[in-house]
Amino acid sequence: MQNDMTQDKKTPTTASGSADAPRAATERDPAKIEAKLLMLDRLIDWPTSLTSREDLNKALSDGRQMRIKFGVDITARTLHIGHAVNLRAIRHLQDLGHKVVFMLGGFTTLVGDPTGKVVARVAQDRDEVEENKRAFIDQIKSIIRFDIPDRIEIRDNTEWWGTPEKHGRITVGHLFELLRTITVTNLLSRDMFRERMKKLDPIYASEFLYPVLQGYDSVEMQSDLTIVGTDQMFNEKMAWEFQEASGQVKQAVFCTKITPGLDGRDKQSKSLGNYVGLAFSPQEKFNSTMLLLDGLVSQWFEVYTEADPRQISEWKTDFGADPVALKKRLAFCIVELFHGREEAEKAESEFDSRKFKKKVPSVIGAKSVNPEDTVRKALMTALGRKAGDIRDAISNNALNLITKVNDDGSYEEEKLDMVKISAMKAKGALIRWGKNGFYRFE
Repeated sequence: MQNDMTQDKKTPTTASGSADAPRAATERDPAKIEAKLLMLDRLIDWPTSLTSREDLNKALSDGRQMRIKFGVDITARTLHIGHAVNLRAIRHLQDLGHKVVFMLGGFTTLVGDPTGKVVARVAQDRDEVEENKRAFIDQIKSIIRFDIPDRIEIRDNTEWWGTPEKHGRITVGHLFELLRTITVTNLLSRDMFRERMKKLDPIYASEFLYPVLQGYDSVEMQSDLTIVGTDQMFNEKMAWEFQEASGQVKQAVFCTKITPGLDGRDKQSKSLGNYVGLAFSPQEKFNSTMLLLDGLVSQWFEVYTEADPRQISEWKTDFGADPVALKKRLAFCIVELFHGREEAEKAESEFDSRKFKKKVPSVIGAKSVNPEDTVRKALMTALGRKAGDIRDAISNNALNLITKVNDDGSYEEEKLDMVKISAMKAKGALIRWGKNGFYRFE
């Protein structure tokens, strides 16, 4: 089942300025287009999207290369496979010959996106943004092709918005022209702003303008299509008025499916610790997936793998009475998608060896902590566990300290309680959380 997502990628030699370049021909074979649409059916939430499947099919069939906007604010260095859903959807279109235009929000990241925030978000400093850019590009290379120049373009909206030290192309006069098309009533209709007003919390002007900035990015990028989560639909719809005023066709807007995280309580989040990281090793991806709640396995199969639906149905029948075996198939498919079959086989073998022989994994993710942090604090900050989660783990004997690791990987451990974790320093500790969660604090 291994696809070509795993092949070597190269960074393009040109990063911007090609929006007006001649557009390459694209795949027009109806069978190949339909095959990709079937894969998109697993990723795209068609009822929520602002553009229909039928309209996308028409656009793909006319042979004109589309410019696919994927704008990101570089707010964190860690992506997870939930983020990768958008990237995988874009990759399917890229495979048909369309161009991915990555817009790294160097300016809007400094402003701070208010989406989903009922309190003002702290803006990031320049050095942090630049470091996050490098980490982000390194991670997306595992999915998006960077080796075909006419299918990839990287932009930064500091080109037109500028920076605090340098003017961009957009003048104050131009910005005011844009603002003439937007009503305050429309901006205030956003849920997060209404919540702040109810609580008499501040709404900063920079946040208020964020949808305007993101919307206009589509004009500069000459975006034909964008794929986003539901939380960005408002901002991307804002682009339509700007595009029409600029003589451009309104971009198509598609929304991807959002699935619960490993614990089933919310979407994947680093702060909650309920995610499978895109930068995780094959073994870490496999082990993390095995922590998924049984009731979410079917949903994750559909969204996070590309296994044949008929094969998935057979696995459900074969392993119906053995949820662990079915989850192992899921973990295998996820690792295979990002790393290939050989790595998936190694990860499964390592998991089985450790499960039956009680061995620590050969690769354990290191979590950074402060020298004075206790284990309790590290569990909450580095792993994103809540106080209730910790109490539940202790009561279920699911929180343990690895006290010795033998040459063959077998280990000895002692159970932890609230008193111990509140007094013990985290730095250097090797912790087992549940059956498969091993973490080293450094």
